[in-house]
Amino acid sequence: MKKAIVSLILIFVIIFSCFSLASCGGETLYLFNYGDYISPEVYDLFYEETGIKVVYDEYAAPEDMYAKFTSGTARYDLVCSSDYMLEKLIKEDLLQEINFNNVKNISNIDPNQLEASKAFDSENKYTVPHFWGTLGILYNTEKVDEEDVKSWNCVFSDKYAGRIIMPNSERDAMFVALKKLGFNGNTTDEKELNAAANLLKKQKKNVQAYLLDEAARVKLEAGNADIAVIYNGEAYLAFENNDKLAFTIPEEGTCMWLDAFAIPANADSPELAEKFIDFLCREDIAKINFEYIYYSTPNKAVVDSLDAEILEETAIFPNENVVKNATVLKYLGEEAEKLYSKLWKNVKA
Repeated sequence: MKKAIVSLILIFVIIFSCFSLASCGGETLYLFNYGDYISPEVYDLFYEETGIKVVYDEYAAPEDMYAKFTSGTARYDLVCSSDYMLEKLIKEDLLQEINFNNVKNISNIDPNQLEASKAFDSENKYTVPHFWGTLGILYNTEKVDEEDVKSWNCVFSDKYAGRIIMPNSERDAMFVALKKLGFNGNTTDEKELNAAANLLKKQKKNVQAYLLDEAARVKLEAGNADIAVIYNGEAYLAFENNDKLAFTIPEEGTCMWLDAFAIPANADSPELAEKFIDFLCREDIAKINFEYIYYSTPNKAVVDSLDAEILEETAIFPNENVVKNATVLKYLGEEAEKLYSKLWKNVKA
């Protein structure tokens, strides 16, 4: 009898606990994102406030994201990716419109960034900006001539053979070669793309490695390479660990990338996704992320609160001329995408 009573008590405790978890949240949001692109503190704060746990999966390049996203091996409630890849997902009906009634803090996002996002989300229906920035050259000031890095030519020069890090991203690497040759960074012309790929093939003997983000940054911080084509936020983080490093945007121009959140069309919990997006747009949370990542934040409320010293750091906030002359990478269609992929594989082979 005592054992039966104890068993009943345990059952009631378990049932009560389940109801308690349901009443205070106890739900799970599945996120697919670039690696280390949100402060761990943010996940903890979101759970404390809502009871919603964020389970996240990571990827390196947009093409990797697309392959897994469309493979059917996993389902996500929220995804973060880049301009041209988001445009591709929109055109393939793989995203759903966001209910902005559930994202009140969208008011904190700079209208200029929302306008820029129209390059891939024409009516701002599917995406909410996360970070933005540029592609440039991080270099060791003691080993590299400042005049050289004024042009993309420097990464194709034998002068720095074996000391160059190129991005392990087909669109970014091809963009650099296209700009060096004077072509449009969104070209679909087969002759121009072949010329860019051939240039990258010739360059390959001088490239130490093809890396992205932290992996590229650490190479220069440790003095194991002298030049890296890298995203601006990584450059600023590199300064903190090596005062011999500097960052510049070549005179031929750069691409301005925009990363944003979107909700998959088959998401199981779009309401949770919208709740998390709204949380990320809140000024205090966006500032935590900014101070963790140090990429350019689209959150105007955060920007307005920053010290002048940070706002003047061009590795984080590029100047107006750089932004004005920058190219936003576009989705170029299935045929062009296949050609880019084929050419990149040949370069890496």
